[in-house]
Amino acid sequence: MRALCWNCRGIGNSVTVRELRDLAKDYAPSVLCILETQIARTRVENLRYSLGYDNSFVVNSNGRSGGLGVFWKNDISLKVIKYSQYHIDTEICERDKEPWRLTFIYGEANRAEREKTWYLLKFIKSHSPLPWICMGDFNEILHPRELGPKSKRRLSNGVF
Repeated sequence: MRALCWNCRGIGNSVTVRELRDLAKDYAPSVLCILETQIARTRVENLRYSLGYDNSFVVNSNGRSGGLGVFWKNDISLKVIKYSQYHIDTEICERDKEPWRLTFIYGEANRAEREKTWYLLKFIKSHSPLPWICMGDFNEILHPRELGPKSKRRLSNGVF
C-alpha cells in the first residue's frame, strides 16, 4: 500500500489541482492526504472524483487557513478514529493483514504554540497499541539548514 501526504498551501486554483492530479497519477497512492486546503469542505470532497478515489473525509478550513482532506480507494478499509483542525487519525486494514494506524498531522504554525502539536501526538499515541505511522507537515524546524539566511542570523543571535 502507498500513502502520500502533501501540504498544498491552498487547493483553490487549477494549477495546484493539476499538480495534485499528477501526483495521484504518478504515485498511485491508496491513501492521499492534502493539508492546508484553504477552501470549503464540499470543494475538497468533490476532488475525490477527479482524483480517482472512492472515499473522502474532510476537515473544513477556517476561512483561508487550514483544512485537511483524506482520500482513499476501496482496496483498503480506512476508518477515521479522531480528528481536529490539526490532524486526522485513522485505522487502516489491508486485505489479509493486521490493522495499523496512520495519522496525518498539520502542525501548529504559530511558533509559540507548537508544543500543542507534540502534546496532541502523545495523546493520540496513548490511545492504541497498534503499529503507527505519522505523516504530514509538523511545522517544526529540526536543523538550521532548513532556515533561510535571515533566519540563521536570528538563530545565531538567540532570537529563536
